[in-house]
Amino acid sequence: MGERKPLLIPPNARSTIVAHARAEYPNESCGLLFDNGFYLPCFNYAADPLNDFEISSGTYSQALLDTSRKITAVVHSHPGLQRHPSASDTRGQIGTAVPWVIVPLDAENVLPFTQWGDQLPMAPILGRQFLHGVQDCYSLIRDVYALGRHELAKQEIDWPLPPIDLPQFPRDDGWWIGTKDKPGENLYVNNSLKTGFIQIANTEARPGDMFYIKIKSEQANHGGLLIGGGLILHHLPTRLSRREPSGMWVRSIDRWMRYVGPEKTN
Repeated sequence: MGERKPLLIPPNARSTIVAHARAEYPNESCGLLFDNGFYLPCFNYAADPLNDFEISSGTYSQALLDTSRKITAVVHSHPGLQRHPSASDTRGQIGTAVPWVIVPLDAENVLPFTQWGDQLPMAPILGRQFLHGVQDCYSLIRDVYALGRHELAKQEIDWPLPPIDLPQFPRDDGWWIGTKDKPGENLYVNNSLKTGFIQIANTEARPGDMFYIKIKSEQANHGGLLIGGGLILHHLPTRLSRREPSGMWVRSIDRWMRYVGPEKTN
């Protein structure tokens, strides 16, 4: 993957990005940021530009072929002040393999930009602010498995496993909420079973295992990890990511999962 570097947006590029988003409002704006600090405003070809964006394949391909500069981010606005990415945004970010930037704004306000993607430095495991799809409970789980025991020891987290790569799952906020016409998704459990996890008995749980909880939901919509010292590690929407005694949560846990590898679950 190469060295992860922070995405730096120069002040002049930031001003141009905001001006472009305001000019396109209430539609979503879109553009490309390059390593020389230049921002290229692009036309939004989406069928529903109020809620989506599309950069022409020709524009993107031409930018990729330009040897004088390199694409460092895909930028687009969320006119409804939504700071978190949609499932479609996440699929696009994974597909381009460069960081994406969201500009949340309305007619009067511009919120801090959201930047995400595996190409950017990972936030410390403890003390993270919550942002769905960027820094949420699954992001914490995925990052802990990715770091492994030695890197986590540097953050004073007692973890027994070596690094394990888990996939990113595109997800819209509220995926677990059902309607009279459509039940909520069992996204966490179903995806875990597809990517090398098996369900274990509650009495078998040991450090390195993952748990899921149903919080005011018929579907498991929160997850965390059992670490050393009888502690769990998790990230709730209303709090910073943290360690807590497992006894506080053991009765709330819906199921325990253990990573055994895809070759043992297929």
